[in-house]
Amino acid sequence: MDISQAFSNLNARFVELVNGHDAHRWAALFSDDAVLVPAGQPTVVGRKGIEEWAEVATKIWNHLEIQQGHCSDDGSVIWEQGTWTGNVNLPDDKTTDISGNFLLIAEKDAPDLRIKAHTWNVNQMP
Repeated sequence: MDISQAFSNLNARFVELVNGHDAHRWAALFSDDAVLVPAGQPTVVGRKGIEEWAEVATKIWNHLEIQQGHCSDDGSVIWEQGTWTGNVNLPDDKTTDISGNFLLIAEKDAPDLRIKAHTWNVNQMP
């Protein structure tokens, strides 16, 4: 498995599902015991919890893009770091562009990857 291509495929699916507001299929990208550490929010554990979190979170997104950075497969740990940009809805019926960095740890689920842990930050907005 070429790890760079595997993460590229995962990122494309991730973006497609967030932009499509599909919380159920987005959560299916995660392993059953995955951990999600959203920026500024409590940690979410398990696919069911991640799906419940995503029911709200995916609705705020108007657009997401992922820029793949470095990825590594040392045999026991597979991870990727990169940056993301997006546009989200604000409570006042306005939108804003946001961006940040992310770290994603995955497990091999041949021929794909399944997200094991995911966290990101949000760059300070002007």
